[in-house]
Amino acid sequence: MRLSVNTWRGPDVHSEETDEPVVEDIRAAITSLDEGASREVCLTQDEPYAYINISGGPELYLVTGETPDEKILQLTEPDGGKEETLLVTGGQLASYARHDLVTGEKAAAVAVRFLEHRDYDPALPWDIQE
Repeated sequence: MRLSVNTWRGPDVHSEETDEPVVEDIRAAITSLDEGASREVCLTQDEPYAYINISGGPELYLVTGETPDEKILQLTEPDGGKEETLLVTGGQLASYARHDLVTGEKAAAVAVRFLEHRDYDPALPWDIQE
């Protein structure tokens, strides 16, 4: 498992990587995200390939991922509403419906589960693209 904190400067990205991260590394990386910086956190498993990506912050986060069977996931907040929120994700300022964003606590819980169990909690409200 590898934890990457990516900082975007225009089209260029600088990555700080930690092999075999622990829970504290993940929580600190997510806490470091804020809406004024072009940063994202990615937790990657190589075999089989899967990842969880978290961006945004400091209050709301976009959480996406890919499963070993190549399904693309996005964690949602079904009761969040349609109000638009601006976040920096992947180095770009974009507008997201509130129901597409989650709290930092939920983002961290998903990342910790991925680290500890190498999977996504199927009980959570994922939007899945096959």
